[in-house]
Formats: sequence, C-alpha cells, structure tokens
Amino acid sequence: MRIAYVTVHVAPQIMQGGVGKKIRTQITMWREQGHTVALFSLTPVEVPFPNEHQFIFDADVNLPRREFNRMSALKRMLAAIREYRPDLIYLRFGLYSYPLHRLFWIAPVVLEINSNDIVEYATRGRFFYWMNRLTRNLIFAPASGIVTPTYELTSILPPYKKNGRVCVISNGYDLSNLSPLPPPQHTRPVMTLVGSPGMDWHGVDKLVDFAEINPDIHINIVGYSSADFALPVPGNVTLHGFVHSSRLREILMETDVACGTLALHRKNMNEACPLKVRESLAYGIPTIIAYKDTDLEGVSIETILRIPNAEDNVMVNAQRIRTFVYNMMGKRVDVNILAPYLDQRKKEEARLAFFEQILAEGK
Repeated sequence: MRIAYVTVHVAPQIMQGGVGKKIRTQITMWREQGHTVALFSLTPVEVPFPNEHQFIFDADVNLPRREFNRMSALKRMLAAIREYRPDLIYLRFGLYSYPLHRLFWIAPVVLEINSNDIVEYATRGRFFYWMNRLTRNLIFAPASGIVTPTYELTSILPPYKKNGRVCVISNGYDLSNLSPLPPPQHTRPVMTLVGSPGMDWHGVDKLVDFAEINPDIHINIVGYSSADFALPVPGNVTLHGFVHSSRLREILMETDVACGTLALHRKNMNEACPLKVRESLAYGIPTIIAYKDTDLEGVSIETILRIPNAEDNVMVNAQRIRTFVYNMMGKRVDVNILAPYLDQRKKEEARLAFFEQILAEGK
C-alpha cells in the first residue's frame, strides 16, 4: 500500500512527546511491512520529523489572519498529498479547517479518533465547541473507516457510522528494543505523573493535594511549570516542565511509582489506554490506574494499583496509595506478563489488515 499519514491541529509540544513517538513508530513498522508511507503534517512550528512533509503556517494572534494562514498551508498540503497519489489516507481527527473536506476526494480515508471531541472542544470555549459541532460531519461522513483506541469512544460516532467499518485498536508500545529500568534505591519514595497544561483530566491538582498531606513522598510532575499553578506547590513537588524523551527517561529511572490519568471523569469518560502509562509499564515501573484500561482491565498483578474514576478518588484512597508507593520501593513490573497486551507491533499488524479490508471492499 501507498499510505499518506495526515495530521492537522496537533500542537507542536504534543508532536514532540508521546504522540509524535507513536506516529514515528507506526510509520517505521508500516514501512518494515513493505508499505510506502509519508507523513503530511499541518503545523505552526516545525517538529522533529526529518524527511517528512511539514506545512508551516503563521499562527498569528489575529484570529482571521491565523485562519487564513492555516487555510493557505492546508491547500498546499492537499496539493502535495494529491501529487503523492496514495492508495489510502490515515487521518488523525482534528478540528475542521477549509478545505479539509477535499482530502476525501483524493483516496479512501481511515479516520483515527483519540478523544471525545464534543467534550474536549467544549472545554475550549463556545467558539471551538460550536465550530466542531457544526463541521465534524464533514470529516466523519465521508470517512471509509474509523479507528478508535477504546470501545467507549465508539459511542461518540454519528449514528450512521456506528454500524459501519469501525475497528478498535488500543495504544501500544514498541517493546522490541526496550529494557526495563532497574528500581531506584531511595530512602523515601518517588512518584511521577506526565501531563500537559490545560488538560484538567490528567488530575495534576489531585496529586498536589496528595503531596501536601504526604510530605515524605517526593512527586515529579512532568509537563507543568510553576506558571501553570495559581499558588506555589509543596516543597516535595518538582515541576519539570516540558522535557524531551532522554530527560523523561532519566526521571523515570528515579521513579518508584508512575501515575496515569487521575481525572478522566472530567471528560465524561471511563476508558482509556494512555501512551504515558504504556511507556512507564514498559520500563517496568509500578503504576496507579484510575480508569478502565482497554488492554489491562482483566490483568491483576501487585505492581498495578487501581482506584476509582471519581473526583475524590485520590484523597479517599490516599492511604491505599501511600501504602502502595512504599510497598513498591525496590520493585519492578514483570514486563513479560504485560507484553502480549501492550506490544505495538501486533496492534499495527491489525491496523494494516483493517486498511487492506477497506481497500478490498471499496467505498
């Protein structure tokens, strides 16, 4: 297959983090299977994807000018995709910009959905909420197939798509060249949460509250800086801001317990398969999960602590979390137990098989 991988409206810091790493791994694995793949990305800032196609637009503070710049760059990207002549286009869902609908005129499009877009855009204000509600069918309706990472997300699909070509493929991790990190030797435990500012469903505020009543536990918060908090954080909390993968690995090397998303309920969601949790588990780090994990719901091991997906989940379970963190000092997850559930190579084989099905069945 000749595949065009297309991204629009993915923030540069997201593309430089776990999402970008996932895309690079996917493209590499697809190419290893003998397919021709090119990435086409619409972005306000160039990101580290050498030898791929990036279409930069000036994100001017003036809204009309910014949208005009975005539209111009999008037209150039569509022309490049048409010239590339793909057999299939893989599109990460993003807010519609004119004339994105023309993408569907080029080749069959498989659409990847990664969140509840209705709830997510509502958190950004009325303009983005209504812009998404009024234009989302311009993206959903012509899609030849849809991929979601969780079963729960299939519920947000328009009714005319729910019984169509929909495939659930959860996020995975490339385990082929990964070695679990040895447990650190601490005198007091260290917890780490990786998040992004402005995404309150990560529940960073809950971890700060936990830190205040547990001053003997050190907590790393990656992705946040002091500017992201109205008040100073406790002295046992370190805010690392955005870090690159090499620095994140150094932080994880000194981590006894990792935290997944702690407030998914704020997005009206209960199921997830976060990339950051797969990375910490692949490194062998015991992890706290506060939602239904698509892959791991039926897996019961002592190095995973599950707490409810509720607003008070951290404080109500503060003693359980504290006991877990202390018990996990010097321990690591048996990655061999989790490998069958997390292996991204198997997931990409399933995704490619879905592509083949779409092309075989036609529109």
